[in-house]
Amino acid sequence: MKTYKNLIYILFLVAIPFLAKAQKSDKSIVTCEFTVQGVCEMCKERIEEAALIKGVKMAEWDNSTGVFKAVYREDKVTEKEIHEAIAMAGHATDQVPADSEAYDRLPKCCAYNDGIDKH
Repeated sequence: MKTYKNLIYILFLVAIPFLAKAQKSDKSIVTCEFTVQGVCEMCKERIEEAALIKGVKMAEWDNSTGVFKAVYREDKVTEKEIHEAIAMAGHATDQVPADSEAYDRLPKCCAYNDGIDKH
């Protein structure tokens, strides 16, 4: 009987660090939502790819509403860094203007500042 109690005690001691780490990780996962300028499916692909920097677990942009959503680890990346990564790909966010050189390299169908209609 004593051996059984010792085994349970040892398993409990081994499990505590793993449970504590899992709980800590869950607390650092957050979501954000903001507006990103874009037009088409090519924009969607570019925006989502640009946002997938280290620490970002999920990135999704809706081209009909312009709303971008991300799930990320706040201990690895900040929301501001996500904005900046998207802006460096040529797409303005509601906090960071697009990099002008990157914007100039966008395909014509993606030139959202030039009055191009969605298709």
